[in-house]
Amino acid sequence: MKQFNCLAILILLLNSSLILSQDKPLLSEAIGKAIDIKGIESAKLYFSEVFESEKDVFTIDPNGISALGNTYAKNGNVEAANALMEIATPFLQKMILSSINGEPNEKSEKLNKMEQMEKESTEKKSQEDKVVQKNSITDFQGEVRNDLQRFTGLYGDPEETNEYRKIWVTVSCDGYLVVGALWGDVAPWWMKSESDDVFTYEDSFTNLKMEFVTDGKGNAVRMNHDL
Repeated sequence: MKQFNCLAILILLLNSSLILSQDKPLLSEAIGKAIDIKGIESAKLYFSEVFESEKDVFTIDPNGISALGNTYAKNGNVEAANALMEIATPFLQKMILSSINGEPNEKSEKLNKMEQMEKESTEKKSQEDKVVQKNSITDFQGEVRNDLQRFTGLYGDPEETNEYRKIWVTVSCDGYLVVGALWGDVAPWWMKSESDDVFTYEDSFTNLKMEFVTDGKGNAVRMNHDL
């Protein structure tokens, strides 16, 4: 079952240690006050305007954001829960990508190589290098897509009693589907688009395929996978 949007915060709980600063306001409290006092639309507008200029003003607290989202959801205020995750996503994605890029693993090395290739292509102003870079990224992750938000969410068996036996899905800043599991200490998977609703991932240790079932509007309502 798909729950409120973009639970990317949970990867931070699994793959990094977060030290909360005592002299900065908590992002969860700031968003919560904005939603409760100003209303959902005003809160979304405010944080979209201040993200670039004030993104370092807040202490990003994944536990607090997750707890607040669960509170909204349990109280039946799904609209507020979705708004909370929508507002928090840009802050969290930046932290996730920074954390991943700082880890000495195979995925990080591949991403670093791709970034270096892109930098060299820009410096040389060469169309040939740009084509090579594009082909490299496409072979590794497939084409960039702008319709992936409809797949984001938290997926799990409704009959499963272990709340951590779930898979989260979000979208990276550069237009790729990113998937991870709440259980175990694993890095997220940058999925390759195989078709409209089928995605795959493969490395030396993992071979994963997932297919989303969508409703009449194209939004995902269920995920089938072979993990």
